[in-house]
Amino acid sequence: MRILFISQYFIPEIGAASERITGLTFNLSKLGHKVTVITGFPNYPIGRIYPGYRKKLFSMEHKNGVKIIRVWLFASPKTGAVARLLNYLSFMFSSIIAGIFTGSIDCTIATSGPLFTALAGYIISIIKRSSFIFDVRDIWPERIYAGTNIKRGLMIKALEKVEMLLYKKASRITAVTNGVKDNIVSKGIFGEKTTVITNGVDTGIFFPKPSNKSLAEKLGIKEDNFTVIYVGTLGLLQDLRLVAACAERLRYYSDIIFLIIGGGAKRDEFIDMVERNNLTNVKILPPIPPQELCDYVNLADVGINANTDHPHNNMAIPVKIFPYMACAKPIILANTGEIVYLVKKYNVGRCVSPGNVEAFTDAVLEFYNNRKLCKQFGENGYKLVSERFSMNRLAEDFSNVISNYPPLTKDDLGGCVAGD
Repeated sequence: MRILFISQYFIPEIGAASERITGLTFNLSKLGHKVTVITGFPNYPIGRIYPGYRKKLFSMEHKNGVKIIRVWLFASPKTGAVARLLNYLSFMFSSIIAGIFTGSIDCTIATSGPLFTALAGYIISIIKRSSFIFDVRDIWPERIYAGTNIKRGLMIKALEKVEMLLYKKASRITAVTNGVKDNIVSKGIFGEKTTVITNGVDTGIFFPKPSNKSLAEKLGIKEDNFTVIYVGTLGLLQDLRLVAACAERLRYYSDIIFLIIGGGAKRDEFIDMVERNNLTNVKILPPIPPQELCDYVNLADVGINANTDHPHNNMAIPVKIFPYMACAKPIILANTGEIVYLVKKYNVGRCVSPGNVEAFTDAVLEFYNNRKLCKQFGENGYKLVSERFSMNRLAEDFSNVISNYPPLTKDDLGGCVAGD
């Protein structure tokens, strides 16, 4: 089948969105689909176009059997509402123009957030007479005021109407978690229309391997250290105070090291917390590309995540847990929602209530004092990812959804298609 993916984020960008779409498209190509991706020139998370892509309006490349069309978008390191809106809208219009000239397609898949990307996908599907599948990674526009200080005003209400339009017009909806699906169903969309296809991990990139000794030496991590790793966003929805408080409680364990890798709105604040409290047991690094990140994860003994007690987090399964498990590392989470069930059912780690520093610290010490348990839970996670959350498995699930929804006919479009 000829598939067109619309995603604002794609490799070489770093983040959950890029990793999901990159993994799905590459593996759908392996399954025999003809896949094209329309994406922006890479700029996330720094807000500046990467070297090699600057001063261009358009470019095309092929990678792993996938045709990648890159289009111009407004990029800025500023994180205010105006800069973000220009970023989203510029990609929407550029992707529609590119989509018009893409050639024949059978299925258009647009991933959101941002919601404007999904709107572009829907418009392209009408023009190209294809089916439209809406891949929902984040509930927009709720995500806007969940992850920022933006209030629910007229613009948000207008976006909510666009959201409902896209749900209704989609041939099929894919949701990243059961929580996201439940949210969609609660808005009056039939549950049968929505299929849960979770995030996952490319097990060809993340897998257990011996520690990279030169990397460990470079980072100042000794062979007998017990390393706790965090990889991902350092933002408003992450409880960085809990992580810092845990590190402070364990500062007198000279062999326990916290390795924090990531960027985001609260990164500078977290660095300030670490420096203000003289937490010499915490090492902070900028985001690292997935192809290099495996070596860092394999230096660790346990992977962690700490979220705030925000309703939006109840719908999420932190994508960072999958690389942890793929590298056979047990996980410690301060979370709510369905991730708690997953961790407990498959014995892949420990979950504590958000904000509970004492319980979180106790969980770190439990694995520190019981390396056999650490190893067993890591093996459980590796098995779980291999069987259920590898990208090739998720691509097969996506392929089944796509194959059941052929291109739209005149009847599907009320007797009128573009060009008539």
